[in-house]
Amino acid sequence: MRLWKLKKHLLWLLLLPLMVISCTPDPPQPGPEPNPDVHANGLFILNEGLFQMNNSTLSYYDCTTGAFTGDIFLDVNHRGLGDVGNDLQQYGSKLYIVVNNSNIVEVVDVNTVQSLKTINLPQKQPRYIAFLDGKAYISCFDGDVVRVDTASLEVEATVHTGLNPDGICACNGKLYVSNSGGLNAPDYGNTVSVIDPASFTVIKDITVGINPTRIKSWLDRYVYVVSNGNYNDVNFNFQKIDAQSDNVVKTYNMEVVNFDIYQNSAYIYTYNYSSMTSAWIKVLDLETDEVVKDQFISDGTQLKTPYGIKVNPLNGDVYITDAGTFTTNGDVYCFDQNGKKKFSFEAGLNPSAMTFR
Repeated sequence: MRLWKLKKHLLWLLLLPLMVISCTPDPPQPGPEPNPDVHANGLFILNEGLFQMNNSTLSYYDCTTGAFTGDIFLDVNHRGLGDVGNDLQQYGSKLYIVVNNSNIVEVVDVNTVQSLKTINLPQKQPRYIAFLDGKAYISCFDGDVVRVDTASLEVEATVHTGLNPDGICACNGKLYVSNSGGLNAPDYGNTVSVIDPASFTVIKDITVGINPTRIKSWLDRYVYVVSNGNYNDVNFNFQKIDAQSDNVVKTYNMEVVNFDIYQNSAYIYTYNYSSMTSAWIKVLDLETDEVVKDQFISDGTQLKTPYGIKVNPLNGDVYITDAGTFTTNGDVYCFDQNGKKKFSFEAGLNPSAMTFR
């Protein structure tokens, strides 16, 4: 569970709950045009639940039939996921579910959802997971990144990066980890550690905004990172790291909370958790660094509490979760590339991470 969510969830509980080089790099090559008639088999949704309530669930939406299963993990494995589902990623034929407060990574078969192994990480508070060359890398709030072999599912090694590592991604043959310092408020972290996977050592720390969290790569060339600020007089920000020089090359004048990347665009949103109002969902052209859509949603659909975002890599549909009040089931909205709502459905409690099967 993200730190700003941790504060909010605790409040609810108390109340009731990316070589700087001299030449210009080759222009990015666009991916194939989206085909609106091509669909993923289905969508997995990880519902966080509430802190210390042990009620995280895994939902499944069948993109062909529209059928919805509220907790497919429970249905198949006859047990719950645990306390605070934080990240959900598919790698090969396996689905990896990071459950933060239960200190586990649950690995299931992506087709059957049958549990293959529960990777126990005692006292580590795992946060997010990334993959590179057959290895899984898990950021943990205890200060470490854990490496797991994706064939044996055994823990191989750990490396210490910084204060409360949070987001993690792979780019240009390296790993990038945001050291949030989220549990050390008001003395937050402000670095992204670069890990060489061969030696499994930190080779550089990049200074970014304070409390860095979300991090994603684009075209194996750049890394983008969200920093949450201090929730007071330092706001959220959004920065771009060159994965050749490992330097920050752009700071955007936008308070980004979360984002996803599709082809050459970043779908970014902000949300004011003090006033509980949604400000905007924009589209940023990553080639030009210009906002090409000030408001992505074009049909007047109103979201109460945007909480997660994922773009279907096959057809470009944009899925956004809405946590609502944080204490009742949230919703998932699907929009086409023109920002028009295609459909929505009710998910579980605090739906956040999503991945397509």
